[in-house]
Amino acid sequence: MGAFHALLVEGVPGIGKSTLIDALVRRHVACAEPRRVQSFLHLAQTHTYGPLAPAEDAGTLTVEMNLALLDRIAETLEWLHADLRHGGKPCFVLIDSLHLTHCLRPGVAAWADVAPIDRRLAETGCKLLLLTGSERTIWSRTVEGRAQSQFILEYARKLGGTQEEIHAHFVAENAAFVRMFGQSALEKRSIANDSVPETAVDEAWAFWRGEPKPHAGDFLTMKA
Repeated sequence: MGAFHALLVEGVPGIGKSTLIDALVRRHVACAEPRRVQSFLHLAQTHTYGPLAPAEDAGTLTVEMNLALLDRIAETLEWLHADLRHGGKPCFVLIDSLHLTHCLRPGVAAWADVAPIDRRLAETGCKLLLLTGSERTIWSRTVEGRAQSQFILEYARKLGGTQEEIHAHFVAENAAFVRMFGQSALEKRSIANDSVPETAVDEAWAFWRGEPKPHAGDFLTMKA
């Protein structure tokens, strides 16, 4: 039976999730010889969060609609995991935000609602990586760094009328992620991502692939 390597990356906006996942995707492809890239699935927020946006904007989103999306994604991972029994090739999955994020944004679902999904993901062997940040990091990346973005100028205005209020919201959200992380049944790891975002790549790579955790200052040699 092939190995199933699935990694869910969670954290507040701007903390470095997309940068990290992009680096993992590129390393994964670079590690394989030509025509030897194994089965690979990357679920961006377009698929993990985007389908909820229209109903969220219209104020019609329900817990049932939210759980239906999570159920489809969980079923996909369950299928990929179960299908490994037919061969010895590994399968690799990267997911940008899912049920932890849904409990905060759009926030119609609570942890009690998504806990069964969490357990299903854990049964497939999916791992959880939480990127956290200090208040200073959240200010510089999430608020100041995105000051002219559509996210801050439009979406985040529902979270606070000023940059300071938006910052306070995401500081609280960061703490909420830590609490849910503690409740999750998934094999998990938390990384304080306050330095250059790329510095978390080696540790995330090792965790995703089931390799030894690198020592500080070490760089993993890319392997096939």
